Amino acid sequence: MWRLAPDSRPRADPAAATLRQVGWRLALLTVGLLCMLLVALGSVVYEVTRQSQVQSLENTLKARGQHSPFIDLIIRGGQQTQIYIPGRGTPDLNGVFFTVIDAQLNVLGESGPFTPPLVDQNAARSEANGADPTFTQQTRDGQDYLTYSYAIYSSDGSQVVYVVQASISESQLEADLGGLLRGLIGVGVIGLVAAGGISSVLVRRALAPVRAAWRRQRDFVADAAHELRTPLAIVRTGAELALGGGSSLDQQQALEQTLVQTTHLTRLVDSLSLLARADSGVLTMDRKIMDLAAVAHEIVDGMEILAEEGGQRLSLTAPEPLPVLGDPSRLRQVLLILLDNALKYTPTGGVITVTAEQGGGKARLTVTDSGPGIPPEQLARIFDRFYRADASRTGQGMGLGLAIARTFVEAHGGRIAAGNLPAGGARFTVTLPLAS
Repeated sequence: MWRLAPDSRPRADPAAATLRQVGWRLALLTVGLLCMLLVALGSVVYEVTRQSQVQSLENTLKARGQHSPFIDLIIRGGQQTQIYIPGRGTPDLNGVFFTVIDAQLNVLGESGPFTPPLVDQNAARSEANGADPTFTQQTRDGQDYLTYSYAIYSSDGSQVVYVVQASISESQLEADLGGLLRGLIGVGVIGLVAAGGISSVLVRRALAPVRAAWRRQRDFVADAAHELRTPLAIVRTGAELALGGGSSLDQQQALEQTLVQTTHLTRLVDSLSLLARADSGVLTMDRKIMDLAAVAHEIVDGMEILAEEGGQRLSLTAPEPLPVLGDPSRLRQVLLILLDNALKYTPTGGVITVTAEQGGGKARLTVTDSGPGIPPEQLARIFDRFYRADASRTGQGMGLGLAIARTFVEAHGGRIAAGNLPAGGARFTVTLPLAS
């Protein structure tokens, strides 16, 4: 019978995939909003510039049309005595072409190279009927022209003698506006590309704490399940043995083992509950002015008997009082955790030293041991929950003690750090603010 080999390919992490989707959506939303902003801003800039350019072109055309040296109209007694229009295809210096029309809409002359002449008949008719000067647009040979039409009256102002239409090509205006439009589009594209890159980086950084928290939660659940599996299996085995009707001695041993593991489970649940309260910000602290050096004396005196049983030497150096504002029970627990850790990893004949002193305006509590020390690559994770260093420093604990110690120290506004001594052994340092 053929058997399928297990799939050894790494499975995609659904949480990571979800975070990636969220990141992409946030980045796309940011780019989309920026795109809308750029389009709106570009439209405003383009329209304002276009209106300004059109107004400037109209002003130029009006000024040239009414004061061109290429047209000399002398009206005397209502009669034309002289009219001068340059030859065909001869614009004035600003590229303006002229057409002169009489009151009956007959073209008298033009300076433009157009056949038929460039005439706006509707505008000319309106001017011949006494309308105000107007601007209109015409198209000839695929080119757009802006035309300014105005009437020339007889000397007594009673009738229209001529209608003059001055026209100028809009090619330069269109070229300028086209260049502006291309520039706005280019700047917009560059801005969107830059915004996309910046948004992806910012979103990735913003989601990094979420990703780390998600990973810690997943590892936390996996580690908690691992810690619970062994004592639960022992409790179940002990219960089955006790119910199996064996000898009284076997039943007694099974019940003792069950009690030991139940105690272990209770401690584990209590520690997890404490850390959960700290994470949710509801950890209660009974703060008051206390002497950290006196607490160190009390704890070291109580732990000396355990050190003697293990063939270890425990000493304390506390030359002066260390007043701090803290919860005595919580800080006692911190020192108990550090000393229990030191006793666990210090060999027979080793030395454990506790120092309580001032330094840099802070209260400093240091616990050193002569054990194997902590591998340097593991120092950054030594305070993580359920984390244990390598076999040289692995005991029977749950991997929560140092995490609890860090929680208590940071709740007091302090800092806890781990390191190694030059001659070997570990060193844990707790720094707390001195009470003012």
